[in-house]
Amino acid sequence: MAVIETKFGIGDRVWVAGRTTEKRQHPCPDCLGSRKWEARSPAGDVFEVACPRCGGGYQSNRSLSLDYSVYVPTARQMTIGQVRGFAGTADETEYMCHETGIGSGNIWRESVMFASKDEATAAAQAECDQLNADADHWVAQRYNETAKFADYQLKDASIQAAESSASMLGTRVGILLEDLEDCETVAEVKSRIERWREDA
Repeated sequence: MAVIETKFGIGDRVWVAGRTTEKRQHPCPDCLGSRKWEARSPAGDVFEVACPRCGGGYQSNRSLSLDYSVYVPTARQMTIGQVRGFAGTADETEYMCHETGIGSGNIWRESVMFASKDEATAAAQAECDQLNADADHWVAQRYNETAKFADYQLKDASIQAAESSASMLGTRVGILLEDLEDCETVAEVKSRIERWREDA
């Protein structure tokens, strides 16, 4: 009779290697970590405002978020409650543990189970390092984009006022020209121009 040998048996206390995610944040390229901006008005007044990138208030474009996630290792101690041995080179022994359900619950592969916490943590760390390395490329690309582009802009109030004034003047000139087209005499033209200047 063939005997299947397993790494662990029923009742053994084992450590299961796993992983979870942890949220982290890039340093802000806009405020350099101060989390605030200094805003100066055209009149010379200086105000301190929260950084719109990392201060929590800027959420309209998630591609500019500085948040990202990394995998971190976990090691959890559990008790073997069921062993499922398989024959063949490609098959792996599976286990069910009391903490996660026997007969109905999680099935754990033998490759993630270890006799000590240190072994489980080391194995979990190796897997996380690989997953994080694969993610580094797109995380870096995303951060480079956020560092170079921002879809929020601060416009100097004096520039905005000048633009508004020019737009209003253009509208008034247009109205004057329409009025002049209706004039039949030079006197009417002079009168319309004089009225236009008074309304300025």
